[in-house]
Amino acid sequence: MNNFYLEIKKIQEKDCDLSLLKVISRYSPVFLSMYSKYSSSMAKSGADPNDILLDKDLIIYESAKSFNLEKGSSFCTWLSNNVKYKCLHLISKSAKINRLSEKVRQNTIITEQGNPYSNKEMKSFIFNELGKMKDPRVEKVYSLRYFSGGKMTWAKIGNLLGFSSQTAINLHRKGAEILKRKIH
Repeated sequence: MNNFYLEIKKIQEKDCDLSLLKVISRYSPVFLSMYSKYSSSMAKSGADPNDILLDKDLIIYESAKSFNLEKGSSFCTWLSNNVKYKCLHLISKSAKINRLSEKVRQNTIITEQGNPYSNKEMKSFIFNELGKMKDPRVEKVYSLRYFSGGKMTWAKIGNLLGFSSQTAINLHRKGAEILKRKIH
């Protein structure tokens, strides 16, 4: 067993900060190598690649906590697979969000071409539906993402509202599910 497996064991058993720093330092290049393979795909899908990059230390920590040496794989492989999963998950979520956004845009275009609903009414409809949700943060995420004068990144939304970019994405997804049901 190499020294880094002992450090991982200390993280798992004692949440040792010093061990975590050593593991982060040692395995950051592994993280960055796998991340770089997916960064352009994330950007093309409309996701913000920085959402994963900003969570680098957290992903390494979570990977260390969930690593099981007895399963026969190396930590390097375990971490690489976790990074790959996070990237693919973000790409998939972004694609779903983009499909919903496109549906909303198409409805907005239709409304501007003679449908009795105006763009203002569409906005009102969206916020009326989101306002019915128990979590008021969903409405705030949508407001910042789409109606603040430009498409704001998940990281910036999270920072403004006091939570992580992943929380912003999750709240957006909840709103998207509600709107998807109402639009269809």
